[in-house]
Amino acid sequence: MVERLRKNRIEIEPEEILLDKKSASQLEIPIQNGWFFALFAAALLILSVFLSRAFYLQIIKGDYYSRKASQNAIRLYDSQPPRGLIYDRNGKIIAANIPDFDLLAIPSDIPKKQSELDAWTNRVAGIVGKKPQEISDFVNNLNKNSAQPVSLGADLDQTAIVNFETHQMDLPGLFINKSTKREYSDGLYFSHLLGYVGKVSADDIANDSFYSPLGVIGKNGLESQYEKDLRGTPGKVAVSANSGNGALKTLAAQDPQAGDNLVLNIDGNLQKILTDALKSEMTQTNSPGAAAVVLDVNSGRVLSLVSLPNFDNGAFSSGISQADYQKLIDNPAHPFFNRAIAGYYPSGSTIKPFLAAAALAENIIDPNYQIDDTLGYITIPNQYNSKISYTYHDWRPQGFVDMRKAIAVSADVYFYEIGGGYKNIKGLGIDRIKKYLDLFGFGSDTGIDLPGETGGLVPDPAWKKSVKHEDWYTGDTYNVSIGQGDVAVTPLQLAAGIAAIANGGALYKPRLVSKITDQNNQTIKEFQSEIERKIGISGDNLQIVREGMRDAVTEGSVRLLNSLPIKVAGKTGTAQVYSNFTKTNAWFTGFAPYEDPKIAVAVVLEGAGEGSSAAVPVAKEVFQWFANQTANSKS
Repeated sequence: MVERLRKNRIEIEPEEILLDKKSASQLEIPIQNGWFFALFAAALLILSVFLSRAFYLQIIKGDYYSRKASQNAIRLYDSQPPRGLIYDRNGKIIAANIPDFDLLAIPSDIPKKQSELDAWTNRVAGIVGKKPQEISDFVNNLNKNSAQPVSLGADLDQTAIVNFETHQMDLPGLFINKSTKREYSDGLYFSHLLGYVGKVSADDIANDSFYSPLGVIGKNGLESQYEKDLRGTPGKVAVSANSGNGALKTLAAQDPQAGDNLVLNIDGNLQKILTDALKSEMTQTNSPGAAAVVLDVNSGRVLSLVSLPNFDNGAFSSGISQADYQKLIDNPAHPFFNRAIAGYYPSGSTIKPFLAAAALAENIIDPNYQIDDTLGYITIPNQYNSKISYTYHDWRPQGFVDMRKAIAVSADVYFYEIGGGYKNIKGLGIDRIKKYLDLFGFGSDTGIDLPGETGGLVPDPAWKKSVKHEDWYTGDTYNVSIGQGDVAVTPLQLAAGIAAIANGGALYKPRLVSKITDQNNQTIKEFQSEIERKIGISGDNLQIVREGMRDAVTEGSVRLLNSLPIKVAGKTGTAQVYSNFTKTNAWFTGFAPYEDPKIAVAVVLEGAGEGSSAAVPVAKEVFQWFANQTANSKS
């Protein structure tokens, strides 16, 4: 059996070998020469096509496609940084930033063919909500060769953005840029303090390479004063443009760095209280304008500064129209005018505490000496002709008054005599009056960190000769002694001067900004109190003046303040003005608490009448606020 199997195996094996040889002979058939040359020719043909195409693109059409490729560029433009925030002393933001979307155009990429431009213009007008003619006029005034973006519309809403993105392929030369714009919280209360921002001008760009045409700059107020701190550092936005000037796309590039923050000494709550109180009195007295200042007596920090009428600074954030801006400029009430720091006003009787302090310092009169004011006037003969005399009236007969009472009841005759002299009282004379008024800060800027301040005026013989081409007379000295004539002060000067009387003779430089912080609220710079000068009048003499101002509250023209829960000292003023006003300017200045002064106040209402009836009620609101603050801090 085994032999049979072996025999069969041997018989089968030759057939298997024969089959393998046959398959191998079929796989090893050689390629014919014709097929080889055909494949080589095909490869050579394909290679020649590629080479000829490359020659055509690079040599024959090289310049054309080079220009086209250059139009497929990434363009870099400045990305405007968010401005630093502005806080009041309580940490409330009063100047913030909100997102803003601008529709920007590259003039060189705007369609040139009129039919395409007309369709483009109509589409853009619908997106930004303007008339096609407005867009057309704007485009016609552009430099068509410029690649610098220009704004066709700011503050786009979501509908406008979607509309643009839907039709972007049909709107060559346009892209949307995301930035921020200024938002002012309760702007009407802080308009003269904060100012506003606006688009940079050609002069701004020429004066500082920092700015680009689409940038903003502080135009007034603290926005201008601290522009370099608030403005931040621009970033870069990359814009891709295709060869056909079609849709532009914005790409991420370099983020801008936000500006530094300002923390103010201003108390926002007090600012609102003072503003509302002033507005109320203006309405009741038909006053066309008013101003008030509240200072920290021992540092010069400005707690509140108000000028009325005011304006809405938020209107400038989105770009105010020329027509609306012109209305503000032409407004006879001058809403842009900051009366608190630039309003020139005759001081009226609020000048009398300073004259009293000067008379004591120069030993002109004993404070207990009583002057006879029973007639209510004095008569002065002409120094060149005895037949001619001049009468200077008090606002009413006061009887016999010493210095404290003269301050309390505002006796004009008393201050005529200690200022200009009378009978046995020599008087200060204009030179010494000017010396001390200058020491108290009148006639020059206070140095507040706010643009637009003016220095007021303390007249003297040299000034009168230079300006009016007239000699100086005793009557001029009498007028200055009661705050009339050509003497002019600002509310800020008066508040700073009264603070110096209250604190014992230190004239501080008023300051609005407490410190500058970075985006992490880390302090970069903190502003310390700065004494402008020491007045050089003894504490005992200043105490006598303070006593007279306290008597004005307890028994004089400021008795309305006697009902307050804290003791107050003050002085009213009723200043005649040479204008169209039918009534006098109403003044008040004072400080509190009397025993340990902390705040000083100055208030003026134009053409409002008596200081006691118009200005004192405003001051009362301020002192009541302070009393409430003090009570709350103790509870």
